[in-house]
Formats: sequence, structure tokens, C-alpha cells
Amino acid sequence: MNFNFWNPLSDRFLQVEPEHSQQRQADAANNSFGKSEDPRNWRNAVMGYSSNYTDPIDPYDSNGIMFDTVFSTKRQRINFYRNLALYPFTRKCLTMMADEAVCENALGEVATFDIDKASKSKFTETELMTLRDEFNYVINCVIGKNQLWYLYYTWLVDAELFLEICLSSDGTKVAGIKQLPPYCTMCIYDDGLLKGFIEDTKLLDPENQNGETKTFTTNQIAYANYGFWGNNRNDVRGHLEAAIRPINQLRAIEDALTVYRITRAPEKRIFKIYTGKMPVNRVPEYMQELRAKYRKQLTIDPVTGMINSNNNVQAFVEDFWLSIDADGQGSSIENFKGSTEFNGQLDDVKMFREQVADALMVPPSRWATADGGGAQYSQGIEGLTLEEASFQKLNKRLRRKFCDIIYQIFMVHLQVRGYKSKFLDRTIYNIDLIPATDFELMRSLSMCEKRGGVVGSFSQFLPTPSNVKPGSEDMAPLFSRQFFLEDILGLTSEQRIRNDKLIEQETSEIIAKAQAAKEEGGEEPDDEGGDDLGF
Repeated sequence: MNFNFWNPLSDRFLQVEPEHSQQRQADAANNSFGKSEDPRNWRNAVMGYSSNYTDPIDPYDSNGIMFDTVFSTKRQRINFYRNLALYPFTRKCLTMMADEAVCENALGEVATFDIDKASKSKFTETELMTLRDEFNYVINCVIGKNQLWYLYYTWLVDAELFLEICLSSDGTKVAGIKQLPPYCTMCIYDDGLLKGFIEDTKLLDPENQNGETKTFTTNQIAYANYGFWGNNRNDVRGHLEAAIRPINQLRAIEDALTVYRITRAPEKRIFKIYTGKMPVNRVPEYMQELRAKYRKQLTIDPVTGMINSNNNVQAFVEDFWLSIDADGQGSSIENFKGSTEFNGQLDDVKMFREQVADALMVPPSRWATADGGGAQYSQGIEGLTLEEASFQKLNKRLRRKFCDIIYQIFMVHLQVRGYKSKFLDRTIYNIDLIPATDFELMRSLSMCEKRGGVVGSFSQFLPTPSNVKPGSEDMAPLFSRQFFLEDILGLTSEQRIRNDKLIEQETSEIIAKAQAAKEEGGEEPDDEGGDDLGF
């Protein structure tokens, strides 16, 4: 698909050979027979749908309450996501997720780069160092390591991220990126295969129809989405989609409690007027006289604008003189305090806040407070809750999904730099963001520690030179070494074979160094210690 007549720069990208994964996807699409559900109508995908949709500008029901929101355009959905992200509790949760996924280590690095173990043997040490330098250039100079956090946060909110890859003037390297607005940019699919991107600049300002339609090739835009769709692949649903209803409920209950607190806050006085044996028809008239006497009514002079109090009244700060009879009966005044509490209704706020956190998949250990203290959680495996472990796995999946952006920019950079074909397969590279909590490393270290304890406990049951001798007084071995490594410690056959080879290699090196030390006049081994191998 050629876009040269629309995009004057697309010819540079079309001259670049596709990397291996794109070629495999193209082959799979060409050899398929079925047809996938992909939108081909730009207006239906971006401008809106004709039926069963309501305009969220006025989405309230007859009671003036909004919980669920239905969007008629992509722009409305993204704008609503951004509005939800400004809510304090939502912003707190999203910031936690971004902080957990993008964290600078002690060396100032925010992303890791490595070659897959199965492919490392195909590259020399010089090639590996050169690739690492190219990767550091992409992170530090093209993307900007200080911008990665903001890009990740924006991607969480908008659910999509479109970055235009801008080449240098001579076309020999990637010079930078430009972030395109997601609400006026969409993907072009053909039977499930991404064919390009299209941007309608008229949507940037709906009132100004002087915009134009711009089209981009697949390797001209670095694109990543959240991974969940609605009606089609351009109807992307983000991380905030599940939190729309609980956030609306939480906001509504907070507003209701605030209005209740304000209206009930002023302190009032209750006048109990003693009327004695006064006729019933005389009581209302008498009450009106007292109200006019003790109530202060302020008036505004229409000429001067001054506030006047011309009535002969008694203010709140003045004293009241009320008489009582010999029996102690008479009028009285009592204070009625304003409402200073929510009368247990804060539990409703906590309930809806918990629902918002559940929708955003943030564990209580990250946000809940006990007795006014800060939230506490343990980074150790032993004290790790199921919710925290699930949160760590979620962040890992989201990091890998977001890293598609880095992969695409890195591959385009290698292509325009003229690297050979063997460097242009993204499956051989392992690129990831540096998390704040390395859950995988902690779990691996915990498993190694437990395995070490198992080795110490079971070593006496394994074959040794002493317990396999005929007539030995030691207990005969109960487990074979291979059975112990594979069935008890859980090593795969490949790992066990590799471990045996490494042990044999390292043992040979140690013995060779020991023999060399002896030949050069090293100390003779003592009789009690036996052969110390030169150490």
C-alpha cells in the first residue's frame, strides 16, 4: 500500500525492508482464508455511531444522577478518560502504577536491553556492545529517559499511544519522535494485519474545517494500545474503562455528603415560648410579635448600597431577658448544634473508594490507611499478599505491552542505520522497563534459598563415594542425583545437563590451576587436610 501521493516522506520508509516479525505476519495473512472483523469505515470508527448511542454531554437521567456513560465518538471517550485521571484518588492509583513500572535504578537507567539466550551465540561481543550503544541512543536521545514515565502514564490514561518516528535530515538515523493525538488518529487494518495509520487533523478543532487527512506507513508510527477492544480494533478500551461507574458513584456520594455537611453546619437556636393559659387563637399572633422583636433583619439601601438594620432587634451577641413564674415555668432558649459528623456515612465513601481501587486493580496495601497511618506492604515474598502478587504481574504485562513502542523505534533505527538482516528480528531482543519492585527477582531468590535448604537436608541421601562402597556402614543412598535435581528441585533436563557440563568445566579449570601452582613451587599439602588443590 503506497501513500506517496498523500505523504511525501513515506517513500523513505517504503524503501526499508520489513523486519522479520512483520514479514511473518504478512505471510500468515496472505495464506489465510477467513476474514476478521476490522473497520473499514472511518466515519463510523471515529466520528460516531448512528444508533444506540447517547451524547455524554448530557448523560444524566431524570434524577440527575450519572453512573454509566456511553460515548458516541472516540474523542469523547478519551476526553472522559482524561477527566477521570484528574480525580485525586484515580490520579493516585495511576501514579502508583506508573511509578511501579518505570523507575530509574542506581545507574540512571530506566530500561534494560539484552539478547535472548538462544541467540547470543550468533553475535560477537563487539556486536553486542554496538547494539547496546544503539539502544542507549534510542532511550536517551530519541525517546528521552525522562519522558518515559510521562509516556507510560499517558498510555495508561488514553489507552493508545501514537508516536511519529522522525528521521534525521540525511535519513541515516532516527532523530526524534512526535506524539500524535489519539482521538484523531486510527489504525488501518486489512484482515487483521496493520497496513498503516491515518490522522484527520480536522478533529483537532471541530469548528475549523481547514484540516487535512494525513496517512503514515506502519514503520513511520510507533503504536501501542492497551489490548482490549469494544466493537472493533479502533474502539480501544483503556485501563480506566472498568472504573467509570465506581468513580461516578464515588464522586456523587462525596458531593452529596459535602452538600449535607454545609447545609447542616450552622448552629441554630430553639426558642421555647411559654404561653401559659393564653387563648389558642392568640398564640400565633404572640409568636409573630416575639419573632419580630428578637430577629434581626438586614436590608440594603438601594441608593447607597449600604446594609442597614433599622429594626429594633436584639442580635445574637446580645443578652436575652426572659421571665419565669414561681413554679419555674417560662420561655427558654436552647442551642441546636450543627452537624459536625457524617454520622457513619464515611463508610459509604470507603466502600466506593474500594470499588474504584478494585476496578483499577490496585491492592489495598498500596492505598488503604489504618488509624490515619500510611499504607504498609512488604516487598518480601513471604509477606506478599495475593493482591500484591497479582498487581506485580499486571504491571509486568503492561510493561511488556508498552515496550512495543520501544521495540518499533529501535527496529526502525537499526534499519535506517543499515544493519544486516540478522539484527532485524525483534524476537531475539529482550527489552523491558526497570520496575520499582523486581517481583521476579525476589521470587527467584526466594526459590533459590528454599532449594539450598532442601539440598542441605537431602545431601545425605544422595550417592557419595563413602555410602556406595560395598560393606559401607553409611546408609545407602535413597535418591539418585538426576531424580533429585529434576523431580525434587524442579530443574529441567536441559538445565541439569547444562549444570553438569558447567560443573565439569569449572572443576577441570580448578584442578588445572592447582597443578600449575604446584609446578611453580607451591606449598605441599599437609597430611591431615589432604589435597587442597593449590588453595
